[in-house]
Amino acid sequence: MKLSELRFIESWAKTRENGRLRFAFRTGIIWSVITAFLTKIFELSRYSFSEVYLSESFFKFIAFFIIIGAMIFWKFIWELNEKKYHKLLKNKENESNS
Repeated sequence: MKLSELRFIESWAKTRENGRLRFAFRTGIIWSVITAFLTKIFELSRYSFSEVYLSESFFKFIAFFIIIGAMIFWKFIWELNEKKYHKLLKNKENESNS
């Protein structure tokens, strides 16, 4: 088993202990805020910083991203990582029994 796979098992076990809701909010919100800021960065060539990032439309935009981000991480990313985690645990167990 690769070192990266062992690290994933250890890391995901800790994440699972914290729970799905905390994972969705923490990771989803971080992803959402970064994505929202990066998406709007191209508008800085036409508008000022305050027009882009301190406007009502940006706050609506970022709220939308946070809701979508939390939902994505709640549903899809969690389930993908759960599948990977269980698969790697099974592989680790099979290697131990060999």
